[in-house]
Amino acid sequence: MTQTHNEPVIPDELSQDEFVRIYGPVAPLSLPEVAKLFSGAPFRWWICGGWSLELGPEPRREHEDVEVGFARNDLPSLREWFSDYHLWDIHAGTLTFLWPKLEVAEDHEQLWIRRDALSPWLMDLMLTPIEGDTWHYKRDRTVTLPMSEAIVVGTDGIPRQRPEIGLLFKARRRVERDEDDFAAVVPTLSSDERAWLRDAIAQTEPADNPWLARL
Repeated sequence: MTQTHNEPVIPDELSQDEFVRIYGPVAPLSLPEVAKLFSGAPFRWWICGGWSLELGPEPRREHEDVEVGFARNDLPSLREWFSDYHLWDIHAGTLTFLWPKLEVAEDHEQLWIRRDALSPWLMDLMLTPIEGDTWHYKRDRTVTLPMSEAIVVGTDGIPRQRPEIGLLFKARRRVERDEDDFAAVVPTLSSDERAWLRDAIAQTEPADNPWLARL
């Protein structure tokens, strides 16, 4: 029987319940579980997304998933590290199983991972443009930070992207949870961190972005 690599399209309007019926359940790892899974990995990784904006010992809100960043150049090492798991490439609403010899296109930025087809989705893996020791914003690679500043280690020993980076990613959509994160995190930023975020939003978003006036 001829095997084809089907690419199921995920409609934007698909509800969480419908997603689970089609693609299976989601059971995101906790941050300590993520750290344990990556312990000893030969590449750098860090928490990004909503969890990177949790600055206290207890989360301010619920999180539907956990996102982990890594350098795109480290993709071969990551695939080897997770060779016993199933990795899926998600791009433009299309979910594709990463067969061992299937390459990830240069403009693709996100992977999903689970143990196998009978197991829940565990986390999102975010392919990040890193050149040498410099972090680059994927939407405009002229927006940069040294990696020594872009990634910080929390008191729990878990690396995270800086909160101002997380807010930069959220500045475009600004849904309710993004507004909540902005209100909670901005007061904790230093004047230099606020200035970096303000300049980055001004460079990459429309001039009428309401967050600019609040920075």
